[in-house]
Amino acid sequence: MRILFVSSTFPETPEESLDWIGEFTKTIVEKGHKVMVLASHTAGTQKEQVFNKMKIKRFQYFWPSSLQKVAYGEGIAENTKKSLLAKTQLLLYVISNTFAVRKAVKEFKPDIVQALWSFPQGWAAALIKKEFGFPLAIHLFGAEVYLAKNYGMPSLARWPTKHAELVTANSQATKEAALEIGIKKSMKILFYGGIDTKKFNPKNSGKKLRKELGLEKEPMIFALGRIVERKGFIYLVRAMPLILKKFPKAKLVIGSTGPEKEKIEKEANKLKVEKSVIFAGRIPNNSLTEYYAACSVFCLPAIVDSRGETEGGQGVVIGEAMATGKPVVASDIGGIPDAVKHNLNGLLVEQKNPKQLANAICKILSDKKLSERLSKAGRNFDEKELSYETLAGKFIAEYEKVLSAGKESK
Repeated sequence: MRILFVSSTFPETPEESLDWIGEFTKTIVEKGHKVMVLASHTAGTQKEQVFNKMKIKRFQYFWPSSLQKVAYGEGIAENTKKSLLAKTQLLLYVISNTFAVRKAVKEFKPDIVQALWSFPQGWAAALIKKEFGFPLAIHLFGAEVYLAKNYGMPSLARWPTKHAELVTANSQATKEAALEIGIKKSMKILFYGGIDTKKFNPKNSGKKLRKELGLEKEPMIFALGRIVERKGFIYLVRAMPLILKKFPKAKLVIGSTGPEKEKIEKEANKLKVEKSVIFAGRIPNNSLTEYYAACSVFCLPAIVDSRGETEGGQGVVIGEAMATGKPVVASDIGGIPDAVKHNLNGLLVEQKNPKQLANAICKILSDKKLSERLSKAGRNFDEKELSYETLAGKFIAEYEKVLSAGKESK
């Protein structure tokens, strides 16, 4: 099978660790299929490369390339909110993407085109589909659906799906949001991307990192993700005074950075827990395994933010923590409950509730048997449901159904 993936981003250099898009497409290739990836260009990258037997093509949408602001960084949604230049470039981006899809289809002659996100990638693919008639698959991540809903422009996410043979959503929450804006296509829930269960595993050691952080046997609570409102990190900081009453030497380590960092630092100072909160900054991919391995519990305190947005997917970070054999505490919102089953492979709490967060974390820290049971169940869930191998197989099966149905209709 020949599959063209249309994405906004892709790892910028061959030496860079592959992100979830790179790892997922790599697994598709390993299963014997031909793959081309079309992604946005960004300054300093080659426009054509070969990664793991995949041809990567990048389209430029603005000149000079150093002023391209739509993709990469914080993502299209955040970039266009914060940057006037990114906002003004969006139409150029869609036009350039459309012509790039046309060129890629003519060159690669795919059996099926997979658009990641209904807008803008789905739009570009759907427009070109009218000329070439290829089967189209669109995957909804949630962000584009919430944005279309919040800005009163449901057609942004809805129109491309009308022209797709396959529409998938990354969670039940995304599917429900899609139905609310009028997407009527039958949708299958498939977590896109996957977890590298070989890289993230219980045998990884975090001893070196613990030593660097000045931790010996102290409990370490780890949270990872861009520090934005919807991640809910401020509520985790507000839970720390309660956690410290039971575990005075506990440390909260927050990975990454973002616009809410200063606000959360001020909150930690206000609550006088700043010595127990460590901001680790952006963590390199090759160091992530150590952070997960070093922690006692992983937490994703996500919320529905002031714009009505939340975690559309199950959270890759949750999967990585589970694969490492760590117990998870997370909010019972968005796509998270699709992965975390309360008291089976993790603990779910009410969003924006520091007391429940503290109670759940303390429960795990004080009950070794519970911690081990949740950890084992989380690892098993990852291997059966979220590994790249499993998910690639599920998507391939869906593509084959589409192609088979197309042959029967002729």
